[in-house]
Amino acid sequence: MVPALEGRGIIGRAKTRTGKTLAFAIPIIKQLTEEDEDNRNSIAGRLPGVLVLAPTRELAKQVETEIKESAPYLRTVCVYIGVSDTLQKNQLSRGVNIVVGAPGRLIDLVNSNVLKLGEVQFLVLDEANQMLAVGFEEDVETILEKLPPQRQSMLFQQRCPVGFRNSRGNT
Repeated sequence: MVPALEGRGIIGRAKTRTGKTLAFAIPIIKQLTEEDEDNRNSIAGRLPGVLVLAPTRELAKQVETEIKESAPYLRTVCVYIGVSDTLQKNQLSRGVNIVVGAPGRLIDLVNSNVLKLGEVQFLVLDEANQMLAVGFEEDVETILEKLPPQRQSMLFQQRCPVGFRNSRGNT
């Protein structure tokens, strides 16, 4: 976690349910809190400083829940297809610190000019290996093109269970 606190990019790999979410959330929350101690309640119209990409709505909701439980004073919004886009657009328009979502919905919101990514300081790709395996590579690249070049990036992937081998023979 120390490299993340120092603002360095990191790549993490661990089994499911071992605390990957908190491994990236705690350093981000700490930095956001230190930067914004005086302005916690004045986020109307604020663009997100954190973007977390997840391959599924279930993982996105789980990440959102953990972040909200850890930092209820930060406005966190989860976006994914299958929920009213009007609701999600309204949430974003009120200002947000952290956006968690699946690539498809994120691109929809960016293309409709509802979600602006110009102030993202922290990018997290959660379960990046799964995201690429299910065909989100182009979507992720499109999102990356919209982000500022100066940001801290964190990539996390799920480690294969013992005895399971991927197509390259790696565990």
